Amino acid sequence: MAFDTKNIRNIALFGHGNSGKTTLNEAALYTANMITDMGRVDDGKTVSDWTEQEIAKKISINSSISYLEWNKTLINIIDNPGSPDFVGEVSASMRITDSAIFVVNAEAGVEIETLKIWRKCDLPKLVFINKMDKENADYEKCLANLKENFKDVTFVPLSIPIGRGKDFKGIVDLVEKEARYPENNGKTVRKEKVPDSVVGLEDYFKEMVEVAVETDDALMHKYFEGEELTNEEIITGLKKAIVTGKIVPVLVGNSIINSGTVALLDCVVNYMPSPEDSDSLVGINDKDEEVVVENKSDQPIALFVFKTTIDQFSGKISYFRVKRGKVTRDIELLNSNYNIKEKCGKLYKVVGKALKEVEFLNSGDIGAFTKLASVNTNDTLCDPKSIVKLPKIEFPQPIYSQAITAPNKNDEEKMINLLQKASEEDPTFKIAYNAETKQNVISGMGEMQIKLILEKIKDKNKIEAILSDPLIPYRETIKKRATAEYTHKKQSGGHGQYGKVVIDIWPLETGKYYQFENGIVGGVISKGYFPGCEKGFHEAMEDGVLAGFHVVDIGVKLIDGKEHPVDSSEMSFKIASREAFKEAMRQASPVLLEPIMELSVYVEQKYVGDVLSDLSSKRGKVLGQESLGNIELIKALVPQKELLKYSIDLKSITSGTGSFEVKFDSYQSITGKLADDIIAETKKNRAEGE
Repeated sequence: MAFDTKNIRNIALFGHGNSGKTTLNEAALYTANMITDMGRVDDGKTVSDWTEQEIAKKISINSSISYLEWNKTLINIIDNPGSPDFVGEVSASMRITDSAIFVVNAEAGVEIETLKIWRKCDLPKLVFINKMDKENADYEKCLANLKENFKDVTFVPLSIPIGRGKDFKGIVDLVEKEARYPENNGKTVRKEKVPDSVVGLEDYFKEMVEVAVETDDALMHKYFEGEELTNEEIITGLKKAIVTGKIVPVLVGNSIINSGTVALLDCVVNYMPSPEDSDSLVGINDKDEEVVVENKSDQPIALFVFKTTIDQFSGKISYFRVKRGKVTRDIELLNSNYNIKEKCGKLYKVVGKALKEVEFLNSGDIGAFTKLASVNTNDTLCDPKSIVKLPKIEFPQPIYSQAITAPNKNDEEKMINLLQKASEEDPTFKIAYNAETKQNVISGMGEMQIKLILEKIKDKNKIEAILSDPLIPYRETIKKRATAEYTHKKQSGGHGQYGKVVIDIWPLETGKYYQFENGIVGGVISKGYFPGCEKGFHEAMEDGVLAGFHVVDIGVKLIDGKEHPVDSSEMSFKIASREAFKEAMRQASPVLLEPIMELSVYVEQKYVGDVLSDLSSKRGKVLGQESLGNIELIKALVPQKELLKYSIDLKSITSGTGSFEVKFDSYQSITGKLADDIIAETKKNRAEGE
């Protein structure tokens, strides 16, 4: 069933939760005879939402891959979750598709996640206004809302509704100027004259044609000379405008009753780009030289792995896009990220959870291999004779973290192993040991994501996780220069211990961390003891004098010292140097540093005042606001300590509609009562833990 590259379309479904993406995918598969019945999300029987958790929660948690054939064209569809907790799936889909369908709820209009995803998506786009049967569905209002939120975008309707709410009957195809009513459960359409009740038909048609002719001088000349354009000429002009991003077509329908699906599939085939129309990637070859990777089947193979799952029957499944070449089953490829050859066995196309064997896939297609041990998300598989590494997906940084333990050591070891496997499947989920705070910390995009991962581990492995707020990795530094000396002397029979050092310390620029200078002259300390001195300084920097936090941005100069011909050793000088460092630090006005995060908050305008007030209470410094249509983007710098529960706080303030992104900005000093309280609490906790 392999298709030539020019006859492939790779489409991502994006949109806010509950906009109807999964149902639209179901309708498309049903219309193209890939499935015999349309499943419903509420019944847990859709192709996309097939995992136990998705069925139970009635939401999309993972991106789901499927395909269909329409008008001799292969359409690969990736249905993506609408919750911000699972935004990593969205990032991967943007990378390996050639265009995007944004599904918008006809009642709600543009919602926050739609807006956020749109801003990050540089693919050619199509909008499908869904749920036209709803009581408050309003096509004109929804179209105006799109224009308000994306002022730099030209939206061009290609279909408009016939009726709305309970009176929604079908659509008008503007290119054909025909009414289309669904028949045979939406698999076919009945074409009729456009009813008189449809208002503005000629205006919509004129707008569409004028956009189409702008792409071609000959078409423009013909149009303004008053000659009638053929449908083929209109389609050609529209495709140029869509592929280049000059316009975004708007279609309308109702996926739950499978209305408008035929027109949508026709639009994907006629207007959306094939892999041949998409930009080439720039990779790196085995000589660290840049190479252009074109979407062509007659070149050496290069596959990009964009998703990994672990199945109890099939094992590890690696989902990939063929970036160039023609891939066959039973082929040996090189994982160029690790320089490991993999024998790839059976080759699959994917429909939800089903793997369907195929013999080969051409450039631009999407498929899967199983049981490739070395292969993970973001890896490149290529011809060993034409090595290339493709650029990796840049996944968003986690915004929610928890320290994690288990009731006993055995369970904890098993749990850590299971969490590491979970991170293979979801690159936005992280498990790491924080050496500064001595905690295992899990991080993700939200409370729901982490809850579902732990729920899955508990159900399948009977291991209960114990969560707590992670300790904040405060640090310590100094504000002025100081000098100190220390003599380490110990005698207990036989060889004793002796080492004396004199040091200077001074503050460095932020981010310089550590600088060592050796100022010893005249051999007062032998060269063989210098490594011991540096080890002592490093040990001291791991345990600051204020509260035992890591010390940063300090310069140290060894300026004098004394050794004993018998009792001196590297260990003696390590101890002397460590204690001299601590003494000098006490004299150098030590100060506590706390991590500051850059916060981006997306909220409806009516919540802005409450959000700003909350940020002020969290010691936040607002950097600015930006209006994104009816959504406000607020940027602020906020201490990490204040954001531990921000996902919960923001949900409460905005009734669950707000979302945010966060990344590390810098360390800043804190003094006074706030610093005193942190130091006292840290010392108390450490004393209780000993």
